[in-house]
Amino acid sequence: MRPTKREFQSIRYATAQIKQLVFLGFLALMAFIGLLWFARPKESATEQRKLTAFPKLTLAGIWDGSFFNYEPKTPEEKPGGVSTWYADTYPLRELMTTGYNAMRDAYGTGDRLTKRPTADEIPQQGGLTPEQLAALAAEGDPKTTQKNDPAVTDTPAKTEVPPETQNGAVPVETTAVPTEPTTTERKSGAGDAVTPAEQAGSIYITENCGYGIYGFSQSGSAKYCINVNAVAKALSGKAKVYCMICPISAGIMLSDSVREGIGCSDENEAMNWMYSNMDPSVTPIKVYDTLKQHNDEYIYFHTDHHWTALGAYYAYREYCALKGWTPHELSSFETITFPNFLGTFYSSSNQSPALASNPDTVTAYYPNGTNDMTMYSNYNMPTGKYAEYGWKIIYDVSGYPKSGLYGTFSGGDQPYNYAHNPTVTDGSSVLIVKDSYGNAFIPFLVDHYEHIYWIDYRSFQSWCVWAGKPYSSISGLVTEKGIQDVILCNNINSTGSSTLLETMEKIFK
Repeated sequence: MRPTKREFQSIRYATAQIKQLVFLGFLALMAFIGLLWFARPKESATEQRKLTAFPKLTLAGIWDGSFFNYEPKTPEEKPGGVSTWYADTYPLRELMTTGYNAMRDAYGTGDRLTKRPTADEIPQQGGLTPEQLAALAAEGDPKTTQKNDPAVTDTPAKTEVPPETQNGAVPVETTAVPTEPTTTERKSGAGDAVTPAEQAGSIYITENCGYGIYGFSQSGSAKYCINVNAVAKALSGKAKVYCMICPISAGIMLSDSVREGIGCSDENEAMNWMYSNMDPSVTPIKVYDTLKQHNDEYIYFHTDHHWTALGAYYAYREYCALKGWTPHELSSFETITFPNFLGTFYSSSNQSPALASNPDTVTAYYPNGTNDMTMYSNYNMPTGKYAEYGWKIIYDVSGYPKSGLYGTFSGGDQPYNYAHNPTVTDGSSVLIVKDSYGNAFIPFLVDHYEHIYWIDYRSFQSWCVWAGKPYSSISGLVTEKGIQDVILCNNINSTGSSTLLETMEKIFK
């Protein structure tokens, strides 16, 4: 029997009331969860960053509104206030973000580009004079324009070194640096719990893989050449200088037509332009063609902006060719693997479900000569001092978050590191000046030198200040240690970053 009109209206009214109660109940539940102060996270392992802190309560902040909603006054500042803190640290934020992205991706099946890079035309001329390079560099002075900032902001966060590791040992803070650091017995309590995020700004996602894309900056590239040439001049007669510009994934793994379609500059042409404008005393380590020949192999991560250890191995073989060495075959190394790695592409794409469905496996190759190293870090050092750690060149990061597994290589992005290989006794030495691309490259070099030094140029100067060094430059370190070979190892996006180029200028001398 069909309900009467009055009965139908009564049912509809009751249904509407139930919907309203369910909705209000849902809002009340979400508000209650938001009040769970103890459940609010302080860090995001997925995004590899510290979350917004609760603002300091001041009368002035309440009066001008900044306590509730702080608007940044400079590009370096971040939004703040109670509203930003509430949204950034909401207990279910990451779960809700993942759900939103899964729903969004369910509506579309095409490829996705997070941001199209700004790119200049790559000129053909090489061999420019110092004056011509200076003129080009001045065109993109970061004080007057930001148009040449790179697709990847390759600035390291403070390296995450936990005060305690799984076995509970605490590192010892040092107040003096030995004249010649030597590898000590391993002290637990150092290393990269979460490798510093070099956040990928421009990502192309297709077929469940992410690709970092590059936009050529003529002014930035000219500035990079000036910095490299300054190092060559400072080290003339002291050390041999090598320069390796590391390609990123789009330039190697994608076809020319796809690269052109997403606005990616030709990395090979850009690198050749930079090499052609470097001092003749600088020996380029050209790895583009070799990597391109192996682009059917697993040489770049799918969810992260770094190359894999296999990609770094092919770069190592190119360096061996320049040195006249016989490279070690991969079969000569013992390996360790770490599955389910979700890197910077995953975090920078708001936890793309496509990337989550295709996690990486990190494979690391142990050096044959030694796996011991010394490194310095100032994590959790409120005084600004550094601690010296005995560590491992390839470290077992099985207990790390899945976003931090790249931290297995070379201690991560520490300012100053040293390894002594006892199987080589010829006094040979090398310094690698790097960003995080160098981390996977360094372990292969260990077997060929007696003394191996590596620094992260982004934090080396602050370490020099703490260590009481009369210098904060590459040449100063080379002179003090009597280093014979210097390798400048940077990914190609670093060569166009105004911020990083200014940092390089301070120590590339």
